[in-house]
Amino acid sequence: MSDEDLRVHQFGGHHTLQPMLVFRGRECGRSRLTISRETTAFDWVFRNTMAISVNGHDFSADTASAYLGEQRSGVHDIALVNGEARQEFQLAFALADEEDLHSVDVALRQLVDSGELSHTSIDHFIMRGKHLPTARSYLSGLANYLYGVLAREGSADSELADRQGQRGYEGRYNQAVTTLGDFDRHPAEAICGIVAFHYSQFPRAAARTRSRRVAAVSLRFREILEGGEPSTRHDLTAEAHTSWDHVLSDTVIERVLAWSALLLDGSAGETVEEFGSVINAQRPHDAFKLRLVAAEHYLAVGDYTAAIRNADFLRHGRSTELWYENFRKRVQGALPQ
Repeated sequence: MSDEDLRVHQFGGHHTLQPMLVFRGRECGRSRLTISRETTAFDWVFRNTMAISVNGHDFSADTASAYLGEQRSGVHDIALVNGEARQEFQLAFALADEEDLHSVDVALRQLVDSGELSHTSIDHFIMRGKHLPTARSYLSGLANYLYGVLAREGSADSELADRQGQRGYEGRYNQAVTTLGDFDRHPAEAICGIVAFHYSQFPRAAARTRSRRVAAVSLRFREILEGGEPSTRHDLTAEAHTSWDHVLSDTVIERVLAWSALLLDGSAGETVEEFGSVINAQRPHDAFKLRLVAAEHYLAVGDYTAAIRNADFLRHGRSTELWYENFRKRVQGALPQ
């Protein structure tokens, strides 16, 4: 039997499982994986593996896991073998030093305190952090978000544009969250919470407890969408003004946040009329949130026609099925018999 016939026999008659590298419960792919958070030996698991090579040196599964859990920088080539099956992986460790991260946070605070957001001020922010090699990823995530804020607000200083002629902020926000999600920092937490709120990802936004206002408003929306009445009808706008979300949210999100945090006991009539007059001009995620607030407000005040009118805009949404069914029942129960 030739070597080729033997390989066919082995893979055809006796299926060989592909070796796997699993990082924190998820199988690693073939593209380079960048690690920006500290790991331990328990984060690295090898499956279906008979032989392990790290940078050309042989390791056992235990010693390889321990070795990877100790790394903070550098690119490492991993080769796993299981019989005739071979898989190769490349890991790039880029853990930031606390001192570098703190320096970037100081530079961000200086930008915020200057009261100016422009390409020039963001470029200065980047230059102040550029000499901090281990914090480059963190710096890049913050800068992407700041450029997104320029675009979101339609600044003439922004060079981004999307197909609708609006400013292409969402790409910048998405890039920022992808990067900043790996950092346990107050600004990163605030930005991830703000963006999750913008996209109406309320469970994710509610988990950002360092941004108390975003978390409180998102928790209210989550309760509403799960089919119940909001447990908090009081004004949520005063939640933790020391939180970073108050200084990092763009003006559009800030306005929607403030409107979403209103009293839901029927006493916010003038403000509801204010955003009701511009609700059709809002982007879908923002209009979605404001329709929910308006419907709950009008139900509380006893204007059932306006309540149903706003609710009907949301009746076909997948995430609003439970709420809409419950809301109609609450309206019916409130009508005079």
